Amino acid sequence: MLEQLSIDHPSYLRKDAIASTVMVSPPNSNQSGSSAKQSLEAGLAALKARDYDRAIALLESVTQTAANQPSGIRAQMGLVGAYKATGNLKKAIALCSSLATSPNPQVKTWADRALKELTPPPPPKPPENKPKSAETLPETGFVAFDAGTKSPKKTIGGDLPTADKKTGFLPLEPIAAPVNAKSQPISPPPPPPTSQTSEPENSTETAPETAEISGENSSASPTDIPGVASPDITTYQLTWRDTGRAKSPRPLKPLKLLEFRIQAVASAIALFFLARFILQFLLTNTNSLLVQLYIFTRLPIFAPIQLFYRDPTPFVQMVFGLLLASSPWLIDSLLKLFCGIETLRGSVLSKHSKEASRVLRSFCTKQNMPTPVLKLLPLNVPVAFSYGGLPRFARIAVSRGLLEQLTDDEIATIFARELAHISHWDFAPMSLALLVIQIPYLIYWQVAHWQERLCDLMTIEFLRSAVKFVAAAISATSYGIYKLLRWPMLWLSRRRVYFSDRTAAEITGNPNGLTRAVAKIAIGIADNIEQQKQTSFFLESFDLLLPVGVGQAVTLGSAALHAPLEQILLWDVSNRERNWLTVNRAHPLLGERLKLLALYAQFWQLETELDLVDAGVQEQPRKGKLSLFKSIVEFKDSKLFLQGAPFFGIPMSLAIVGVLWLIGGIFSRTSIWQLDWLWGDRSIIWGCLPIGFSIGTLMRINYFFPDITPRETASPSLPEILSNPDSLPLDAEPVRLEGLLLGRSGMSNWLGQDLILQTATGLVRLHYVSRFGYIGSLWPFLFKETTRPSDLIGTSVVATGWLRRGATVAIDLESLRSQGGRVSDSGHPIWSAILAFAAAFWGAYIIIQGPR
Repeated sequence: MLEQLSIDHPSYLRKDAIASTVMVSPPNSNQSGSSAKQSLEAGLAALKARDYDRAIALLESVTQTAANQPSGIRAQMGLVGAYKATGNLKKAIALCSSLATSPNPQVKTWADRALKELTPPPPPKPPENKPKSAETLPETGFVAFDAGTKSPKKTIGGDLPTADKKTGFLPLEPIAAPVNAKSQPISPPPPPPTSQTSEPENSTETAPETAEISGENSSASPTDIPGVASPDITTYQLTWRDTGRAKSPRPLKPLKLLEFRIQAVASAIALFFLARFILQFLLTNTNSLLVQLYIFTRLPIFAPIQLFYRDPTPFVQMVFGLLLASSPWLIDSLLKLFCGIETLRGSVLSKHSKEASRVLRSFCTKQNMPTPVLKLLPLNVPVAFSYGGLPRFARIAVSRGLLEQLTDDEIATIFARELAHISHWDFAPMSLALLVIQIPYLIYWQVAHWQERLCDLMTIEFLRSAVKFVAAAISATSYGIYKLLRWPMLWLSRRRVYFSDRTAAEITGNPNGLTRAVAKIAIGIADNIEQQKQTSFFLESFDLLLPVGVGQAVTLGSAALHAPLEQILLWDVSNRERNWLTVNRAHPLLGERLKLLALYAQFWQLETELDLVDAGVQEQPRKGKLSLFKSIVEFKDSKLFLQGAPFFGIPMSLAIVGVLWLIGGIFSRTSIWQLDWLWGDRSIIWGCLPIGFSIGTLMRINYFFPDITPRETASPSLPEILSNPDSLPLDAEPVRLEGLLLGRSGMSNWLGQDLILQTATGLVRLHYVSRFGYIGSLWPFLFKETTRPSDLIGTSVVATGWLRRGATVAIDLESLRSQGGRVSDSGHPIWSAILAFAAAFWGAYIIIQGPR
């Protein structure tokens, strides 16, 4: 156990967990106390920078001059961490023993917990020789499995060969050492560095980078202890109830799978037509560009390609058919190339979860389908997904992180979810969609990567600029196509999650285990982003298949370590407009999923893992039925109408078209022939659609972007943001947050695709638009705008903007300011207005041109 302890352990020596034990110097300190304070601050800074020798020297000097003063106690607490980091456990234990005798109950509690982890546990008792009891359960259908057998904590790193590095492709995610995260409870990670210039001159001393040892019992409130400062960071620790499971669960109402499968096919057909439209658009515009270049240069190389004028429908049909038929092998090759995926042996799975092995055998026997091929991803992030075209060739891929961070019964529930996807047949269209969207995504990723290598080899500045110009255009266009191709599959992606969660709960009789598993996956994804300092290409490109959406996990997974899950999921289960705000998301709301699992647990008369059933705000009963007119009036006066005004303006414009057609029809029967052209003119329809969008955008722009003034700008913590159940994206709160800017570097992040602010209480996504639009983001030198947000990656920044709380949490940036004074300004309000006026002019142009 002692070998596992380190200064980076999530439950050991962190600033946030001992905030309640922070001591402040007396207000009337003498010169000696001032000198001790300076040495203490320098020592703590050295400890934070991992300069342990200097930290020990400075902190020991403080303990000698101010042993019984608050500064001396804090110095001793910092010395415990320094001694532990340098391997001097004897001194660390001796110092903790001394602190344990302190009359201050806060310090005593901290020292007692530190001793529990620093002191090696007694050796385990030898196992008794008892005959093995029958532990196998009948392999029949939907049988609840015994959760009593837990697999020991272990790693499988030795069973995994390293990924092939001979290819020229960039790997999806760096392979790090395995991390064992099954222990409970979970402590929050350390806060990121913040700007020193933002601290007041006469601020109180900050806590050393130490944390209280994991434990279920929290210490007393620091405000009850004289000389203890109130903590600025919560000391909340996430613990699990480990509630039970149903032994013989009653069957739930059968799912309407026929209707669901028809809708899945419809989604795949919509994807086909969208892909065909995009391809035809690209081919047509490519030839148009070549024609213009040929006219300008008269060079044969720019002659239009005749093949591009042909109908691309047969080609798209052939590509879709080949992708669907070969989907399991293509995805295998993709994961092998970028991740080094390997076959997951049954013996390895049994070591981690015997129940998962039994679930696989019994469910496949009951459903009369072949057992899926198991694959292992050598990644620390906990993920699992299924893919393939037919159940006979289906695969279930799980990561090393999932096997190590989840318990026996939790792993079984995740395997049950993936079996549900296969039995419901939704895995086939989703695998097809994954391969289709991988085409533009791989172009975006690899072009952004290889242009950097090519530019490094070039010495001529003109060639380097030309390569960057072309690569930026291709990469940005490919990423936009990737985001667009996801849309037809979003509804199916959300719907299938509900079905698989329900089937998994019924297979295992363990909705509480699935609740813990889903929450741990969200926490693990957020932790992986913090460790990698970016969202890996694997997480973004495979987001459609993951159990938890990456966009959800970024904020909720990181905030779960700082506040109760019921608090941060309150919006998901109580906001009345939440369903409308998920239409552009690939996964349903996490709180809504966990609430349904809690309802299943209540149905089987189980104690729930989370108290979400009664967390939602109950709708007030209406007296009688509202008329259609009153319903429209109420909706018009609601925030949701103003929130979606640009989109609701489109159907409203059709009503205007109807009125114009009616006027034209009336005048066509009279002598006033000047207006009879309005009757049946289709150009009015196409012209009014962008005009309606324009009117709606202008209606909400002032509400969407209120003025940002220093006095009205707030700095809320992430749990505070998530705790408001009534907020909408329209309720834009001006905020100013400090933290470390995370994200991908280089051209892959020039459009701000991956900007994340790591604050003291979690991660928040940032949205950025250059003041000169996408052209300003890709080629800022054209407008003398040299600072992109991606240029500030890895530095401490101050983000100012408008907070949006919807299905996910994000900040529309006004500006990013680094410690060095570099500023990157964003132009959201400007481009909202430009987009509105451009849509209005476009609509007017269509109407003026008339029918063709």
